[in-house]
Amino acid sequence: MVARFTDSGCGIPPQLQEQIFTPFFTTKSLGEGSGLGLSIVRTIIEKHQGKITVNSQPGCTTFSVYLPLDGTASL
Repeated sequence: MVARFTDSGCGIPPQLQEQIFTPFFTTKSLGEGSGLGLSIVRTIIEKHQGKITVNSQPGCTTFSVYLPLDGTASL
């Protein structure tokens, strides 16, 4: 199964796309975010034998979540 989530924001610069799933990575000011959200999302998806990818350019970012449907994923 594939689920895609797209927004029309400013996009994620290519040099940051490698880091966005790293725990505590944030571009926000101190006190405005912990930088854990995407790291937690990736961990949950991987625990279910899935993966998450990002494709971003100015004006459009898409996260794609891939999960198996064959019943091999552990809950």
